[in-house]
Amino acid sequence: MKYFLLSIFTILFSSIAYSQNIIKGKLTDSHNSPVAFAFITLLQNDSSRKAVAAKIADSSGNYVLEVKEKGNYILHATAVGYEETRDTIVVNNSSEEINLTMKKSENNLHEVSVSSQKPFVERKIDRLVMNVENNPLTAGKSSMETMELAPGIVIFNNQIMLNGIPISKIMVNGKMLQLSGQSLTNYLNSLRSEDIKSIEIMAHPPAEYDAESSGGIINIILKHQTQAGLNGSVYGNFVQGKEYPGTSEGAQLNFKKGKIGVFANYDYYYQKYYQNLSQTRSFTDGGIYTAADNAIKHESDHDIRTGLTYDITSKQYLAIDYTGSFGNDVENWTALSNVNYPSNPINNSTSSGLFPNVGKGKYNNFGLNYHLQTDTLGSTFTLLSDYTHNSSEVNNSVTSTTVANGISTDTAYKNYTPSTAKIFTADAKYLKVFNTKNSLSFGAKISSTSIDNEASFQYQSPYGSEWMNNIPQNFIYDYNEHIVAGYMNYQGKILNTDVQAGLRGENTNYTGKLYDTSYAENGKKYFGLFPSLFLKRTLNKAGDESLTFIYTRRLSRPSFDNLNPHVVYIDNYTTGRGNPYLQPEYDNSYELVYTLKNKYTFVTNYFYATDVITNGIHPVAGSPDQMTQQPTNSGTSSKWMFNAYIPIKITKWWTTGNYAEYDYQHLNAPGAYNFSKNLITLSTNMQFTLAKDFTASLHTFYVNKIIEGNAVIDHLTRTSIGLQKKFFKQRLILKASADDVFNTGKTVSGTFYYTDFNLNFQNRQQWQKFTLGFVYNFDLGKAFQSHKVENSNDDEKSRLK
Repeated sequence: MKYFLLSIFTILFSSIAYSQNIIKGKLTDSHNSPVAFAFITLLQNDSSRKAVAAKIADSSGNYVLEVKEKGNYILHATAVGYEETRDTIVVNNSSEEINLTMKKSENNLHEVSVSSQKPFVERKIDRLVMNVENNPLTAGKSSMETMELAPGIVIFNNQIMLNGIPISKIMVNGKMLQLSGQSLTNYLNSLRSEDIKSIEIMAHPPAEYDAESSGGIINIILKHQTQAGLNGSVYGNFVQGKEYPGTSEGAQLNFKKGKIGVFANYDYYYQKYYQNLSQTRSFTDGGIYTAADNAIKHESDHDIRTGLTYDITSKQYLAIDYTGSFGNDVENWTALSNVNYPSNPINNSTSSGLFPNVGKGKYNNFGLNYHLQTDTLGSTFTLLSDYTHNSSEVNNSVTSTTVANGISTDTAYKNYTPSTAKIFTADAKYLKVFNTKNSLSFGAKISSTSIDNEASFQYQSPYGSEWMNNIPQNFIYDYNEHIVAGYMNYQGKILNTDVQAGLRGENTNYTGKLYDTSYAENGKKYFGLFPSLFLKRTLNKAGDESLTFIYTRRLSRPSFDNLNPHVVYIDNYTTGRGNPYLQPEYDNSYELVYTLKNKYTFVTNYFYATDVITNGIHPVAGSPDQMTQQPTNSGTSSKWMFNAYIPIKITKWWTTGNYAEYDYQHLNAPGAYNFSKNLITLSTNMQFTLAKDFTASLHTFYVNKIIEGNAVIDHLTRTSIGLQKKFFKQRLILKASADDVFNTGKTVSGTFYYTDFNLNFQNRQQWQKFTLGFVYNFDLGKAFQSHKVENSNDDEKSRLK
């Protein structure tokens, strides 16, 4: 293996060895003080004024530019609070030193109005970027709801899907959230759009990211304050649903003095809503099962993020941070189910009951990271380390009455299922920048995960109120996992083609121990290689037409719950258990992207997955009305996809971003299901400039079907609108938005497909909502650049439940 990696290094280094002309210097003001973080651009000295090099100066005002050809150029510098500076230069030697003096702007910084605005969606070689900041449509939305505005993303039943495939990883500022399931949903609902700058969507993550990302990665970039002294913002939103209200509010503060910077964020979220679920399925003996479940739900969440950065020198800093999320969920379910036998009604039965559930979650993450800039070209060494302690407690109880054969039976039971996860990760990576076109990064990561699951069941004595322990159902399941990984990634230009090529290797070792009425232990060791390749070729002289090819190989590890072999009771007619012998599922993705005028994109993709983890449900032998569910590696999934994103500027005040996608998807799991579907997705985002600092937005989407596992969701359509007005020199922002204006999304219906039967369902929720909100920004101090705080545990969070 080491000889293979050495060969790769040799090839990459040999491809970037060509001469460059170096232009370096320093930017100072009239008092000879450095101008930090100015933007330097080298332009051709002709009518085209085309940029040939660009760089951001460091905190001491130093910059280095590289240009391939000698000749006459214009050196252009800009910085906040300073006037633009230009100088005509001649490059004759291999190294030129040019210092510039910048004049401070006479205008007060607070009175400067920046009118330029980034496009709502930008495409880069390996990701799609959605710019959230200053979009009125995001008023009062959670990060979960904001994601749904992105092209190709559909959210159903709290599952985020990109191009029809469930997203496997969620990051915040490049740090993976060690959360999944309801815990992840609660966190994303509490993270508000007012804190978000942009959202990066990587359908095909490069080698830098863990191989456990077959469904893609979403990276939420939070806003970074840029003022020294004390600065920050406060916000508040009131949400009125069709039935119930909710609120969200929060504040963020930044303070910097000298070498020390401190930041703190607090967010609170509360929502009350309803859910009505109905389902129908048939039994093999002719019985028909119907159920109607109704719930009133309360969700609340407190989130804290705080940290400190220390500038050791101008080129290195140390940072520590803490993130805490504390959620409470209360669900009060009422359920009524019937089993009818049209040909033999004497066997009919009815069951009704109350099913209150209370869940609490505590997520604590402590991070330490060190950054060192090793040269003036931007080469960096980064060391990240994180410790996560995630715990959850769920209390379920049931009080039900069943009537069968004229006999009424009362049942009462409850269970308590605490779970604790401890995760340690450490990640070291080095980025070597050779010139403006070529760089090489490599790194290593270790992660250690320990999860303790426990379940305690009790039932009520039929002759009194005494609660009895149900020993056969109780269990303890301990899971331990260790992963060692390494990667190498090259970015550069070869034969006029932008290249990003990477290789990642991961070695996984896990064990699971089950303690119930007996003892069982399972484990596995496996190693995998995961290549990725991005090739982008410019097709015209203007540089605004290109063709990009992408290939990646990824895997999806089974969730910790799916490995637990203990039997659990889903309802009176269904049991389930995990499978300790599950293997990871692997996928290969091939994609071709055509970009026109740097705006219009057309994509074709082929995706193929093997060893797909499927949840099959089968009748229990001898009991046709009883079903059992267990995940297995029995499936394959293939998908052809074609999509187009076309932004159109209709007038100066009206722009649109339009998205269309067609998919042909085939799922085959022998013994469970086998079906194919044609899928269509249409969406549009419209932006309106109504007056100065007064904007409006509209978003609508339509899907004819959604596939999630073996479930096919029927058509969905929703329309949302938003308004935004800025006051007091853009410090105060007032927002209003309405979601699902025409109430078309209130009912979601679909079918679960199985070999022996189908299960039909309808789900009604409070999607229609009206939101009023405000954001107030304040600052006291001079401009500074806050450091980005990263984490190493990006890839373990999504598997926690």
